[in-house]
Amino acid sequence: MSNQLHLNRRHLLGGATAGAAALALAACSRTDPGGGGSNGLLQKAQDGGKLRIAYADEAPYAYTADDDSVTGQSVAVQLYVLDKLGIKADQIEWKLTAWEALISGLGTNHDMVIAGMYVTPERCEAVAFANPDYIMPDALLVEAGNPGGWTTLNAMAETDGVIGVMNGTSEQEVADAIFEADRINVQGDLPALILELKAGRCDAIGLTGANLRLAAEADSDVEVTEGFWLVDPETGEDIIGAGAAVFQTGDKDFRDAVNGELETLLADTATWEGLVGEYGFTVEENHPEGLTAEDLCPDTYQ
Repeated sequence: MSNQLHLNRRHLLGGATAGAAALALAACSRTDPGGGGSNGLLQKAQDGGKLRIAYADEAPYAYTADDDSVTGQSVAVQLYVLDKLGIKADQIEWKLTAWEALISGLGTNHDMVIAGMYVTPERCEAVAFANPDYIMPDALLVEAGNPGGWTTLNAMAETDGVIGVMNGTSEQEVADAIFEADRINVQGDLPALILELKAGRCDAIGLTGANLRLAAEADSDVEVTEGFWLVDPETGEDIIGAGAAVFQTGDKDFRDAVNGELETLLADTATWEGLVGEYGFTVEENHPEGLTAEDLCPDTYQ
């Protein structure tokens, strides 16, 4: 499986031009410092020091709960891993951070990112990704009963249906390549897209299954299709979305230690599912099955 994996849940900068994205990556060179050994971030944290962790408030990956605690699938997994490394929850200083600042703020605003961020070759040029702790298929959000019979985003392109997508996502990127422009409804967030769906201005919404299931649980007027992988219009290969923790490139020793504990956890599927099940993740759909960040970034992994 891993030899043909691609992924792209969100662009580094939603809606940015290629030139702007390149500049953003260059700016991320600030993430290079860090350094392992006795003075490194890992050692300082294991000695009881504070660890600043950024998240972007996106359910079900990492978000602020009603009691103001930080929770979610990625949080549950990474806190378990950090505890195995001797780093306790009370050492963590959580930093609610805009999505576009998660990478650029490494080393200044925060030391680590736990946000379910998808591993991409472009991001791997700037940061050190841990191995994925989940994979997530896409789905479509449709009107209850799915009167249009919609199944996948790529199949929908062969019809006259209008797809709703969120700005800056891989769903928009694929839709731009295979739909006519007047059959793409782009909005800034999922609530806006749901309003468009209910108003009849789009026929289905494409996004990750986890986000859409949460929306459907809260609204009986809509439902979610079976999950599917987006298909790369250029190669015909599946686009596999996989999220992981993120470090500065100077903290590879920390990343490698996390990978070691994560490998042990993922091999114990019952414990892994016990951590993530309450957020809607299952072994059958979301376990990464030995997938590594290097599989996803064969030319840019650091």
